[in-house]
Formats: sequence, structure tokens, C-alpha cells
Amino acid sequence: MINYNKTVAIIGFGPAGICSTKSSIENGLIPTVFEMSSELGGVWNPSLGKCWDNLTTNVSRYVMCFSDFDYHNDDYDIFPNYKTVYQYLINYVDHFQLKKYVQFNSKVERIQSNSNIVATSENEKDENKNIKITWKNINDNKTYSETFDYLIVATGLFSKPQISTMYENELKHFTGKIIHSQDYKNNENYKGKKVLVLGSSTSACEISAEISMVTKKCIVVGHENSFIYGKLLPSDNDDSKLVPLDSILFQRSKAYEQQSLPKDEFSKLKKQMNLKYCPNQSKEINPTSKIIVNSPNDKTLGFVASSSYIEQVENGSISVYCGNKFTIKSSSMKSITISNCLGESHIEDDIDFVILCNGYQPDLSFFDEYILNSIGYLPSDSKRPVCLYKNIFAPNCKNIAFISFFRSLFVAEVELMSRMITMIFSGKIPYPTEQEIKNGFINRENNKNKNDLPYFLVAGSTVLCDQIAKEIGVLPDFEQLKQTDPKLYDQLWNGYFTPATYRLVGNGSNPKVALEMIEKVNKIYNKLCN
Repeated sequence: MINYNKTVAIIGFGPAGICSTKSSIENGLIPTVFEMSSELGGVWNPSLGKCWDNLTTNVSRYVMCFSDFDYHNDDYDIFPNYKTVYQYLINYVDHFQLKKYVQFNSKVERIQSNSNIVATSENEKDENKNIKITWKNINDNKTYSETFDYLIVATGLFSKPQISTMYENELKHFTGKIIHSQDYKNNENYKGKKVLVLGSSTSACEISAEISMVTKKCIVVGHENSFIYGKLLPSDNDDSKLVPLDSILFQRSKAYEQQSLPKDEFSKLKKQMNLKYCPNQSKEINPTSKIIVNSPNDKTLGFVASSSYIEQVENGSISVYCGNKFTIKSSSMKSITISNCLGESHIEDDIDFVILCNGYQPDLSFFDEYILNSIGYLPSDSKRPVCLYKNIFAPNCKNIAFISFFRSLFVAEVELMSRMITMIFSGKIPYPTEQEIKNGFINRENNKNKNDLPYFLVAGSTVLCDQIAKEIGVLPDFEQLKQTDPKLYDQLWNGYFTPATYRLVGNGSNPKVALEMIEKVNKIYNKLCN
């Protein structure tokens, strides 16, 4: 039965909250959004200061967009600056008139589910009701409460800097300056300085590449040693032509081919790709490389996209101590000792700055202990801070959904999840059965020996999107298209991956806009390739 006019509270108005609001309206729900800041955008909001001046997206703007609204400006860079993304989100919200559903400057302080709310009538005992939200309005400093049928938590993984024991312990005797990556804006303050960057993910690589242009010396220390992919990669058709990495990594035909391979065959293919796109990190190709990755074939390494990091390492501007769990062991004045699990150690003297690129963590302090326990909440776990069914649902919390609590390279996964959640809440598709949740729920205990969980889904992102799309009825029939519209089939199957694919058919479809976006992006792709 379809549930029209049911109310849904949405916490957060970044990309996940924005598409959840639009999806709620599309499916007949009445959304109320609680956004702590005075503006939309989440981490992309310049006023929050979580982005540095030159931060750009890891993937192109052709996939860093929602399924029925593109950037409408061909002058934008292929990898847009964060301010461009922020303006895109503003344009999206204005176009779909979403702002009227948002209560800005509203900090959610407590959420009570129906298990711990005192009901005022028998009707409130219904399991699909009674999510009580208590929030404080920052402007008038008053506290308010309201009850909703459903809740979507869209605050994501980047609420606050990851707590680092190194700051309190190993670096407590360091007399230089320590900052978190969210406080880094540009390389102006680092000219002629000696800087140690702690971390091995994208932010560490991108920041160190930028500051190494002006520093006396830049040292990168990190547990892991990832393969670094350039944001532009050689085209399969012509090595002299460079195309956005997402056009290669997420192409549908390749994604399905990879997905069908046995584990050992997939490992071989992955190794071939790493050799092709990261030759400077291969001992076989470049034995004198300063950033060789030595890893078992079956280990999934972190994924990093950077335009200039490898170049800066190879020309000596960056010294790298990554892999084998390299970390900071101790400090004294401006000297820092680093070591790894093999017993190797090294001392760097005269360090002026330490930049902690150890990531962020979610903040779910508004939940009670029952819900936090049900999702295995561990904010210090950077790879799996919460344990959910399909990264969305928690056991025994039927009217609560989580969105954007996994690391996504583009917004297609998040948008599809928002459509799934709101279709379930509206009764258009069934809620997963208890057995489905039990079978599909992956808790931290199941993965305690898997230390190679990827930060990003990468290889499986396209297939994951298609699986969600099929489940909610918005995936085109590719075999049918192959017969009825060979051109469109070729664009979708062998061309550029685009979220617009999921607006061709089914609930919320907009084939006119979808076809325009698909045609546009494939014209650009063909031009880049040829």
C-alpha cells in the first residue's frame, strides 16, 4: 500500500540530504530537513572551511552530478573546483525548489525512536510512527521537538576531524605547529619550510603535492601505500589521447566483465591495470622508482587520484615513507621519529609543520545507545564506522535509514539509495525482509581479519548502481535496447558512464532530460578519444 503524506525528517543538507529531499517529494512523502549551518552543501559549503582553495573533484563533472540535472556550463573544468560543485548544488536546489523544506541553523540534539517515546495515544504505538526529533535553533537558542513517520540520516562521514592519539601522545613533545587537513587552505604559509604530512589517502597526496611546490622539504608518512592514478588516463583507443579516469574505470561493459571474473583472474587484471596506469610504482617497469608498491595480488589497496603527486615524488620534492604501517613513533622538539612494522625507523629533524590527513569521522551523538549499538557505531573506524544492510538499513530500526555512510566517488550511488529509501518509506516497494537483512548485514566482527577493505568501491561502483537501479525498477533493459535502439545501447554499454541512465525508465523517469545528458556526455567523450 502506498503511503501518501507520510512525514520524513532528513538530517543534513549536503548532496545526500539534497537528493533525499527531492526523492521524498517524488514519492509522495513530506520532508523536513534539519541543517545545522546557515547554508546548503555539507562539506562543499565554503563557509564550513573543510576544503582547501584548489581542491577539485576526483572524478569528472560528467559523473559528479545528479541524474536529471547537469552543470549547464561547458566552460567549467572537467574536474571542477569545490566552489563550482557548491554552485551546482545551489542551482539544483533552486531548480527543484527544495529550499522551502529546510530548517537552517537547526542542530539536532536528540532522536528518540518508538521504542523509547512515551506515546500519548494507542495510534502512536504503530511501528511506522514516532521518530521524535529534538533540535535547537541556533538563531533564537530555543529547543523544539516534532514527531515524524520516518528518518533519513544524511550527515555522512565527514562531520568532524578524526580523533588522533598521535596528537596527544607521539607528538606531545613536538614544538612545531600541528594542523588538521581541514585547516589547510593553500601553500602560502609553507614556503621554505619543512613539512611532514601524515596520511596516505587522497587529501594527503593532493596537499603534499601542492605544498611541495614551495617547501624546503615535504615528507609523507602513511600506513598504506596506494596506487596513484592520474585524473586523466590514456584512452584505450589511442594512448596519446587523455580521458577522465572515470570514463575508463566505470565503463559499463568493462565493469560487468570484471565482475564476472574469478578472484585470481580479477587480481591479474587489476595488476595489469596498475602496471598500465601506474608504471612508476612498478618494480618491474621502473626499479628505481621512489614509490614502488609491493603488495600481494589479492590485496585491495586504497584508491588515490592525483594529477601531480607522482611527479613531485619522482623529482625529489616529496620523500615518502608509506606502507608496512609506517607511522610516527615519537617526537622531541622539532625532531620526529618514524617507524614501521618491520622495525625500520628514520628521524627527520627541523620539522616546522605537521599536517594530519587522517580523515574525518561521523557524528551520531543525537542517537541513543540502543540505535548506536544496533549499527555497531565506531567512529574511529575510518573504513566502516557503521554496520548496515546495503549501507542503508540497521537491524530493528525499520523507520530509519542512513545515506552516504560509505565512501563514494560520485553521487550516483547516493542518489539511487535515496530513491530506494523513499520508495520503501512510501510503500512503492517492500521493505527488506528480516531474513534478507540478516543475510546481507555485514558486521565488523565478520571483517575483523580483512584489513584490506577499500576506501572506495571503485571496481564495483557501476555494477552496484545497476543492482540498486534494477531493484527499484529504473534500470533500462539493455538487451532490449540492443535491438530497438543500438546507438543508445552503445552509448550506455560501451560509452561514458552517466547517472542519467537511471532516468530513462521507471519511477521518477525523465527520458527527455536523460537522453540529452547521455548524448552530450558521449559527444564530449568521443571528442576526447578521437
